[in-house]
Amino acid sequence: MTTTVLGVPDQINLDYAATAPCARAAADAVAELLPWYGSVHRGAGALSQRSTLAYEVARQAVGDFLGARAGDHVIFTRNTTDALNLLARALPAGTPVVTYGAEHHANLLPWPVGAVRLPVPDSPGAAIRALDAALRQLDAPALVAVTGASNVTGERWPVAELAAVAHRHGARIAVDAAQLAPHAPIDIADLDLDYVAVSGHKLYAPFGAGVLAGRGDWLDAAPPYLTGAGRRGTWARPPTTYGGRPGRPGTRRARPTCSARWRSRRCARPSTRPPSRRPSGPWSPACGPGWPRSPAWPSCACSTPAPSGWASSRSWSPGGTPPKSPPNWPATTASAYATASSAPIR
Repeated sequence: MTTTVLGVPDQINLDYAATAPCARAAADAVAELLPWYGSVHRGAGALSQRSTLAYEVARQAVGDFLGARAGDHVIFTRNTTDALNLLARALPAGTPVVTYGAEHHANLLPWPVGAVRLPVPDSPGAAIRALDAALRQLDAPALVAVTGASNVTGERWPVAELAAVAHRHGARIAVDAAQLAPHAPIDIADLDLDYVAVSGHKLYAPFGAGVLAGRGDWLDAAPPYLTGAGRRGTWARPPTTYGGRPGRPGTRRARPTCSARWRSRRCARPSTRPPSRRPSGPWSPACGPGWPRSPAWPSCACSTPAPSGWASSRSWSPGGTPPKSPPNWPATTASAYATASSAPIR
């Protein structure tokens, strides 16, 4: 496809591996939410509640897309680099890190000085053997940081086999899936991964949205990654308790593309995940808060229509412009949000 860029006609973009074009579904979702935009998790008004619901539905959609387990955290960041820096800040003291020389800088520079950097392997088997040998020499449980697919060669790495080796030695594994996620299914539970990081701008969403998904214990125990306005729970004099402000519509950008790709992948092949590892809670993977789950979950559509006053599970406004008065929220929606906000966030 050719286009005119900065007045120069017939330009062809060969850099889609670095930044994918924004999907129309993502752009439409952002435009749809902006008239209703309010503080996320910081207000009692209708706009704030509506934005909070949109934010949490986006979190659920991304969790489903990545195959997150019921107890995993799904944290919105700015991109993969930000996600891996967040994980690096959450490393327990003394945790060694093992990575490879073939990694993107986002998966090299955030880790502590002294991280073990294995040479670039010449085959998947060599990567597995090198990791096994390196972990045998360490005195403490490590974190293995590896790419899912190379940003240079496009080679896919044997992440499931590397995860098995890591867990055999009591280590954890974090996968930089920025390049892998747009092209291949990722299932954290089925692959037995501990952490996955992705970028929205490689998943056909605009810049400014990324995700870190995975186990919550290190993240819960770590000090706040960012502090300041909107990052505290209470403060008068030390000690301070910290909260968090998600705060921007960018996270909604990733929801349409993740939801669409998740549905197409699930519909193309039956689920192999046992019922005990399927997500639980009031939200259906393809629907908004308050919709009953389809008996054949995971499925392509809801088994029942949307509650009265809602246009559809993919539309937040009954009309094209905001109403002059706050909307009447269905009781099922309020109860679903109250339940979801008190439960562990996936």
